[in-house]
Amino acid sequence: MNNTPLKMVWIVFNIAIETEVKTILQKLGVECYTEWPRLIGKGNSTGPKLDNNVWPGANGAFMIATTADKASQLMDAIRALREEIGTHEGIKAFLTPLEDITGDL
Repeated sequence: MNNTPLKMVWIVFNIAIETEVKTILQKLGVECYTEWPRLIGKGNSTGPKLDNNVWPGANGAFMIATTADKASQLMDAIRALREEIGTHEGIKAFLTPLEDITGDL
């Protein structure tokens, strides 16, 4: 692996705003990612999304291995989307170091 700092961006979001999230990825030129299209969970501001009759709704998630610069752009874009839509719909991004990878980005 070369010495370019790499990061992992994790984005978890209400499936109701999937189009908005994918638009961000497209605008920033993110072509490679792993997607989990349907997840259940509970957030502080959104409450449970357990995909059942009692707690309807679900989340989706993306895992994106990228450069530190692109990760910063993604985090800024997710922050802007949170400000635009508020916290009710639910979207969060998490940034972690990526220490090693068994191939190219």
